[in-house]
Amino acid sequence: MTETSSCAIGAYVSVRESRLHGLGVFADRAFRKGELLLEIDDSDPVLDRAQLTPEQEIYIDVFIAVDGQERTTWMKSPEKYINHSCDPTSYVLTDMTSGVRRTLARKDVRTGEEITWDYALNIWEEWVAPVPCKCGTENCRKIIRGNFFTLPSADQRRYLPILDKPFSERFAKEIQSLNLNDDLCTP
Repeated sequence: MTETSSCAIGAYVSVRESRLHGLGVFADRAFRKGELLLEIDDSDPVLDRAQLTPEQEIYIDVFIAVDGQERTTWMKSPEKYINHSCDPTSYVLTDMTSGVRRTLARKDVRTGEEITWDYALNIWEEWVAPVPCKCGTENCRKIIRGNFFTLPSADQRRYLPILDKPFSERFAKEIQSLNLNDDLCTP
């Protein structure tokens, strides 16, 4: 399966087979660090999360919106196919005026490279069943737990500059209590 998508102005990606897991999202052109990869479509809210099956839980996105409240939405293609990496190529940033969440390149991305994000970035919930990580990066944590606050301190430090603003505002006390040294932060 290959699904090509132009998700936002200048953002071109396609969904196809991934060595990481099932389907993945791949860059159809090169992107520079900080460049827009795609916009996230949060238009389909999950009305009752308690009613979801484990299979449905895989395709939801739980995040903090501009108003500081938790939101749960159904992920759409292509973002629902973005796989995890402990050294991700992208991160999410919310436009604080419009509330639109955008996926930006965390580093330069080559044409054909898989677009990944760290499933623990901007997440506060611990996964019910952590899963093995197959990203194969040099700093692979070997397990995906889905919670920023349980990441090793080196990863927390590395991610501080790219935490989404609604998340960092909502959890400001918890982040501050981590006692991470800001001058060591590099995205």
